[in-house]
Order: sequence, then C-alpha cells, then structure tokens
Amino acid sequence: MTALARASVESVRARIARAHEQAAARFRDLFIAGQTPPTVHLELLTDALIENAEGVRLHGRAYDIENGLMTPRYENFDVHREPEAILEYWLVISEITGSAVWRMTRLIASAEEYDDALRRMQLPRIVRAIVGSFLPSVEIADDGTALLEVTVYTRADEERIERRQLFLDEHNEFHFHGRELIAEGRGGISV
Repeated sequence: MTALARASVESVRARIARAHEQAAARFRDLFIAGQTPPTVHLELLTDALIENAEGVRLHGRAYDIENGLMTPRYENFDVHREPEAILEYWLVISEITGSAVWRMTRLIASAEEYDDALRRMQLPRIVRAIVGSFLPSVEIADDGTALLEVTVYTRADEERIERRQLFLDEHNEFHFHGRELIAEGRGGISV
C-alpha cells in the first residue's frame, strides 16, 4: 500500500471545495424560480468536479436520470491509476452519487482531524487505540484494479470512525471491501 502525502490529500480537498464553489456560483447565475429543474445543480457540480480534477476525466455523461433515479456511468470516467487520482476519483464519484449518508461522512487524514471527530462524538468509545496512519493509502494491481483505504467519520444513523477498504474495479466502480472500527459514539442522525 502506498500512503498519500498529507499535501496530496489537501490538494484534492481544495479542488473539491473549489468545484463546489464554482457550481454554486453558476447555479445562482442560472436559477430562475419555477423554471430551473432540480437536476441542474448536479450537472453543474459534475462539470465543476471534472474541470478541477487532475487525475480524472469524463468521456460522455457521468450518469443517467430516469424516473427520478440516478444511475452512474462509471465506464465513462478515465481515472489515472496513481494514488492521488484514485482518492480524487472516490471523492468525485461520491459527490456525484452522494446520498444523505455521504453528506454526513468526512475523510480523516490526520491525528488532529481524528481528535476533532472524537470531540464531536457523543460519549465516544475507542475500539482501536493505536492507529498507524490516518492518511489514505492505495494499492494498484497490474490489471488496473486498486484497493483504496480511507479513514472516515460518519454520523449517519450512528457515529463511527472507521478505516474503510474500497475496491476499484476495471470499470471504475468502487465496491465496499471491508472496514475496521476505530471508535464509535452514541450520537448520529437518522437518515
């Protein structure tokens, strides 16, 4: 596994934040009450995320919407097979397909962010006391698949800090591979 440098994580975060700002500004410029469909913001966000990404490109549509259901078109993404690009793609695709659960999930990349998450938790219980590193790490296989490990804090339904393993297949779809609980709390928001 190759751990990403903290500077790489911060660069990816900055590009994601910049994309959100651009999409919001573009939406404000285009919005006409009663005329602008709700899907316009998602389209603008997708465009901004791809524009700002350094290791991710899109060929065609990112998703289809039919009967109110969004279906990602993972095969239309071109993801550089390098650690920073794989982390960036996970964040980009999570923002595009994001559910209410994703909106309550935060990437942890440092001991300070871990401490902050613990302070936010209601009655935290530490399950794993020693954590080697909170930085995301990636292992890329010769066939182009990859395993991404990230530490996240989530408040959806229950409060948890966990190390997740996500498998990126050859079609650019992430699959949940496993998780290791680091800490849990009694709080959480029902979704």
